[in-house]
Amino acid sequence: RQKSVKKPTPTVPMDKPKLVFLDPGHGGTQGGGAGSLGTPEKDLVLPITLRAAELLRAQGATIHLTRTTDTTVGLYDRGQLAHDTDSDLLISVHANALPDGRDPRGIRGPELYYTHPQAQPLAAALLAALRTGLPDLGPGTGLKPGADLALTRPTSQPSVLIETGYLTDPGNLRLLNSPAGQERLAQAIAAGVVAYYRGL
Repeated sequence: RQKSVKKPTPTVPMDKPKLVFLDPGHGGTQGGGAGSLGTPEKDLVLPITLRAAELLRAQGATIHLTRTTDTTVGLYDRGQLAHDTDSDLLISVHANALPDGRDPRGIRGPELYYTHPQAQPLAAALLAALRTGLPDLGPGTGLKPGADLALTRPTSQPSVLIETGYLTDPGNLRLLNSPAGQERLAQAIAAGVVAYYRGL
């Protein structure tokens, strides 16, 4: 009997077009958090998200973005844009920070927020990719289900908010501020999306 040859799995299975909506958190008048190096969160997450968009486009996905420059986008407009573009996924990219008065020592690593069970596989795939690609970020506290956030509540598609790392942790902050660290974060986000689609 002839042995069947296993075909290589495409990086992103293209049985149907993949429309991914990426949201670089904050922007414009919304600076977000800022660590001791002074760079606001909005300026750290933008290059990470733009690079992740590039990587996913190279795999054949169609990408929509809330912003590509330092512009202000309304919080509720972001989810509406994802709905209006009929996107399959909504991923909002952020960097975390502890409030003043909290001891930041040992609080580091990624957290993935989602509201609805439908988003759990996406959140898990992204978390696994971040932990695999950036073990130096620290494990973080991982999955945060049942989040009551404007960007995780939409139900038009699985919606996840990524807190990549902590601006209040020196190691996480250095990584978020460095071009090499931003590249690794973008690669991990793209890898997580690919892993999610492979698992469907």
